[in-house]
Amino acid sequence: MLNSISHQQQKEKWEIEHGNPTALLRMDSFEGSSGVKEFVKFLVSTGKTNLKGLEMGCGKGRNVMYLAKQSQVKEMTGFDFSLTAIKEAKRRAEEANISNVEFLTMDATEPWQFESDSFDFVIDCFASTDIEDAQGRQFAIDEAHRVLKPGGFLLVYVLSEDDEYHKEIMSESPAVEKLAFIHPKTGKFEKVFSGEELDLVYKNFTLLLSKRIEKTAEFFGKSYNCLHHWRVYQK
Repeated sequence: MLNSISHQQQKEKWEIEHGNPTALLRMDSFEGSSGVKEFVKFLVSTGKTNLKGLEMGCGKGRNVMYLAKQSQVKEMTGFDFSLTAIKEAKRRAEEANISNVEFLTMDATEPWQFESDSFDFVIDCFASTDIEDAQGRQFAIDEAHRVLKPGGFLLVYVLSEDDEYHKEIMSESPAVEKLAFIHPKTGKFEKVFSGEELDLVYKNFTLLLSKRIEKTAEFFGKSYNCLHHWRVYQK
């Protein structure tokens, strides 16, 4: 079993997953993520309106479209390195008649094609989890900081070291990097985070809220308890 993967290999495996979803069926859903729905409650509490948001690694656009329909949000942009995912996201948005969205094919580990101080909030919903090296993850985090307006918000919703399924897979198929694994069925890299690690990699942000999202998720026909990290940071 391989314990490392190149960025190109990761991209190719995601193209396969988006073309024929097998491991992460929730990613193929039309429903917004539970962590993003919780973030909307936070946005409502701020009283801010007319917001412009961005999601990195948006997949087929479920969170982008969910957020675009909220009264506090003026427009949403989503990007992903998967051509298959972005093509489907555009199709779904058109079919749902959601016009205040834009989807772009772009790699989070390469310079983002947005001006600095452009967005009121940025969403990382399990996107950094799938960046296969620490340098690439830190680059994406720094780019998120750059494109946020001063005072803007960053949602970080990621796997935790306490997730039952991911603990099991890390034991079976660990990656070279600590708290990471190469999925034995899909071959994709996934990173699991500790709270201490999040404190370190998001040190350029101010932490506003931190909690754990407890839920049950199904993987390959079996249910597991999850305790994901959910954090809101501010630039």
